Amino acid sequence: MSGEPADDAAIPQSIVALIEEVADLEPPVEVRIDGGHASYDVAGRCFAVASASVLEVDLGAEVASAAVRTPDTAASGRGPGWVRFAPPTVDDHAADRIASWFELARRIAA
Repeated sequence: MSGEPADDAAIPQSIVALIEEVADLEPPVEVRIDGGHASYDVAGRCFAVASASVLEVDLGAEVASAAVRTPDTAASGRGPGWVRFAPPTVDDHAADRIASWFELARRIAA
């Protein structure tokens, strides 16, 4: 993570805020904010949607099949390869997963 927080107390509890802090949001990533949700696109292809407490991300079918076996993760209704991650709190493990999955999805979309 580029701006990795030092400990759990320093980690933003909003997933959108965490993504803003640690993710590569430089072009070609386009961010669209609609109410409490943020959508992230590359070349018109949405690869992630986040709110304060949920991240939905397109990891591709193979990675998604493994990801859904991790805590607080399920298949997303957005389509094949998408997972829904809704941790009760954003600790260092959840923050690492959010940052890693976001980056993977961004690379896949590009």
